[in-house]
Amino acid sequence: MSSDTGTMAVTDADFARQVAAGVVLVDVWAAWCVPCLTLAPVMERLAGAYRDRVRVLTLEADSNVETVVRYDVRALPTVLVFRDGALVARQSGAQAFGTYAALLDRVLDPGFESAPGPVAEAGTHPVPANARDAAWAEAQALVASDRPAVLFKHSATCSISIAVKREYDAFTAEHPDVPTRVITVQNERPLSNALEELLRVRHESPQAIVVQRGEVLWHASHRRVTAAALTDVITSAGAGAISGAGSDTGSGTTPGAISG
Repeated sequence: MSSDTGTMAVTDADFARQVAAGVVLVDVWAAWCVPCLTLAPVMERLAGAYRDRVRVLTLEADSNVETVVRYDVRALPTVLVFRDGALVARQSGAQAFGTYAALLDRVLDPGFESAPGPVAEAGTHPVPANARDAAWAEAQALVASDRPAVLFKHSATCSISIAVKREYDAFTAEHPDVPTRVITVQNERPLSNALEELLRVRHESPQAIVVQRGEVLWHASHRRVTAAALTDVITSAGAGAISGAGSDTGSGTTPGAISG
């Protein structure tokens, strides 16, 4: 998804060098993502409209997982905006030309200052303290399960996550007695963050984490989450073969209290 007229493809290998200087917009996309394909003409138009002021790059997500994970890209398409190597803005979903133009105009403003800390999506708001408290309480209850329990972090807008959730669903259908909980990250960000902090497992989605009595028995993400892998972990845990936190190797319940 690059052309001779404006946009240029970038990879994990040269990503840092390509975004190191000036203002750079990166369109993170995938061939299976229909909204990504409809966004291609918008990127071309941006490249022309902001020629000599902004470089417009494209990054194919499936072949460049390192960059996708580093910048916590959870949905496609996602546009990342860098200024002199620092990520200063991001926008998920296919938007109109004017949305990206307004974002670039703001970043190009000489008085622009990026807020400290993680860069939020445009239009997001701070999480209320009571929501954080409730999420922390639920996270503590989930990880304290006396039986091995499966926590599945799911992105409802990511095709990879939707595909992997079928593996999770197959597992739960075969093992209805196993406690499980789906965390849809778009709707339950405070809970997802609380689990990350409590378990010290870096957030990814899709992601499966098996917990028991406050310990992480196993965790994996993306295509490494399979019905067979979950079955093996739960079987081993039941036999007492798992001890301590497992590394990333290598689904339907509804949100709410842990089921099973």
